[in-house]
Amino acid sequence: MLVQSNSFVKRLLDFPYSVCYKVNSVYQIDTFIPRHAVRKEAVIIRESSKETKELILRSAMDIFLEAGYQDASMRKIAAKAGITAGAIYKHFSGKEEMFEEIFNASGRKLMSITESMMGMDFTVLSDEDLIKILYSRVSLQTFELLQEDMKLFHMLLKNDSGTYIERFRTTYIERCTEFAANYYEELYRRGIASKKLPYKTIYMLSSLEFSMVCEIIADDSCQNGITPEMKTAFTEAMNILLHGLEAELGIHYHTGGNKA
Repeated sequence: MLVQSNSFVKRLLDFPYSVCYKVNSVYQIDTFIPRHAVRKEAVIIRESSKETKELILRSAMDIFLEAGYQDASMRKIAAKAGITAGAIYKHFSGKEEMFEEIFNASGRKLMSITESMMGMDFTVLSDEDLIKILYSRVSLQTFELLQEDMKLFHMLLKNDSGTYIERFRTTYIERCTEFAANYYEELYRRGIASKKLPYKTIYMLSSLEFSMVCEIIADDSCQNGITPEMKTAFTEAMNILLHGLEAELGIHYHTGGNKA
């Protein structure tokens, strides 16, 4: 940069990375930004972008819950976040993409249950501890985990076009089926069960249980939490399935506890 004004030179030299030299009565000033400063600036921008994206998602979730998916608009979400609608499009193509990301985040709570199940080694358990799993009410524990987000899950199930829930359903049921198949195999190996169940049968049972969970979440009476009536209905339905499993597998080992 070539300049002749002394005052302008002084202002430019206030920049932390400026070098000034004089050639034939003309000042030459070069400015530069060192690599470490560029890297630091890039980190700040990335962190700011991440925070903005999280703010948009929180605002979108609030609007979805307040107005419903159909009536939620980019304008409402932007106003909630305190930014312009144009700023949202730097992070999301539209409310459909935001909806999917919110669903994925919520679905990870459910998936965390199956992940913990997959790591279980049945061979190290005693017979009593093994049989207790059959009566452990894992499905009811799932409901307890989802209680605080029940309204969100209700909204997701009611408005999902089928794409998101189907992808989640497939993974969830496959994991539950694998868990159950390994479990029933261990019961049979130890002689606690006198019969094996085909893998396809176990898959159908896992699908049925998942459908019952979704039915309760989607019920309008449960959008703010599971009602006692629905919890009782689900418990009774699971008891019927459980007694059917006992009969079909020929399970003859019982703990001293209450199975109901």
